[in-house]
Amino acid sequence: MRILKTIKLIWTFYQNFLLYSMLITISCLVPFYNYGFKIFTVIFWFKIITLGISYYFVNEYKQREYYYYRNLGVSKYLLWTSTLTFDFSLFIFLIIQTYQFK
Repeated sequence: MRILKTIKLIWTFYQNFLLYSMLITISCLVPFYNYGFKIFTVIFWFKIITLGISYYFVNEYKQREYYYYRNLGVSKYLLWTSTLTFDFSLFIFLIIQTYQFK
């Protein structure tokens, strides 16, 4: 039961920048669909940089929310590690699916 609660809390945290992240991912998939692996390096680094930017802005503007998650037993490190890993894994999965679809 504790794992389910932690996953729900991480999902709640991820919703803070889910829309932004999906827009960036879609904006990476369109050029990848059109140009293929020739542009993969550019969109890969674009995604990494935007993940860093989202980390910075969410970290700045949601500073006080960390107390909420900490009081419920979820550390800031776990929140960011799991959300960034999930987001990047989703990005790679969608890149593979786009390549196979093409």
